[in-house]
Amino acid sequence: MGTRVGPAGAKAPQTARSGQSCDGAVRSGVPSSMATDNEVTGHPERTEEFDAFGPWVYQVRTADEVPRLFRPFAGDPTSATMVIKIPRRIARRDANPRMDLYDHLLCLRGDTLTLLSRAPGDADGVRRRAVTAEQVVAIEDSVDLLDGRLGLRIADERPLVVSYNGASHDVVGQFVAALRRQVRGGAPAVDEAAAAAPALDALWQDVALVSEYRELVREEPAMSVRAAHGRRVVEPIHASTLRRLLHRWWPMWLQAAVVCSDGVELLVLHRRSWWVRGSRPVHSVARTTMRLSAGLSVEVVPTGYHGVSELRVGHDAARFAVPTGSPAEKALLDLLG
Repeated sequence: MGTRVGPAGAKAPQTARSGQSCDGAVRSGVPSSMATDNEVTGHPERTEEFDAFGPWVYQVRTADEVPRLFRPFAGDPTSATMVIKIPRRIARRDANPRMDLYDHLLCLRGDTLTLLSRAPGDADGVRRRAVTAEQVVAIEDSVDLLDGRLGLRIADERPLVVSYNGASHDVVGQFVAALRRQVRGGAPAVDEAAAAAPALDALWQDVALVSEYRELVREEPAMSVRAAHGRRVVEPIHASTLRRLLHRWWPMWLQAAVVCSDGVELLVLHRRSWWVRGSRPVHSVARTTMRLSAGLSVEVVPTGYHGVSELRVGHDAARFAVPTGSPAEKALLDLLG
């Protein structure tokens, strides 16, 4: 039978061949849920996931809100304590509805924490890691302007670290609070030193840490400050004349810290980096939390600077740089000893 011809002599549209879309673009055979960034042609249909996409971390409450890449592995979010999804660090103008838009899904279900991560080179495109609350030795949540970072130190395993946009620090903070409740195991606070709480006068240069402490005690009234030290310039040990001159021109600062506890947990407020060179402003704020009953070893290690020691807890689960012999060092040793 001959080819049908339209009014102007043009051929009628042909039926799409197998493996070919209606606009003639050849498909790779990969399901849309596993589409790669370069596969999109034409104008793909919008989705709720794409419409909501941005730099924000979202709490996942329903199965429809689970990113499609993670759905086969995530389970029912309604049965979980809390689930959050962390987006890819790409501009919205570079995103499209067929892309996998989220890098991580963090799920806390009972005493098990599961991290699902986008891994294009792995089987199914997903990397899975699960740990129990009992294995979590330390939790460090920090922000430096919009650079957020959640780090979990796991007993006898490599750390679990996830980066996120600092604009969503409140959502991540809720997740950390839920995880801390599991790590504590329901142990009640023991308010044993609130009456002896020292003042924070030494932190006059670190208003951000003072504000963080005030926010902490509003959230957790049982938490009290046990000791604190302010930032200070430190001098290197056994330094040459040239190195001493360099440090005077470009000094090394030991950053401030506030040691807190409620008798069940140790919570240290500090900067993301304990050591900062020069006079540039420091904007980061970090919270490191550890369970006091974990029975961790504590090693006091001298640093390369006069009057500064480093406390290494639980085989490098956490490190705290403090002035040697200071109330902060004594408080840490008393709490962790």
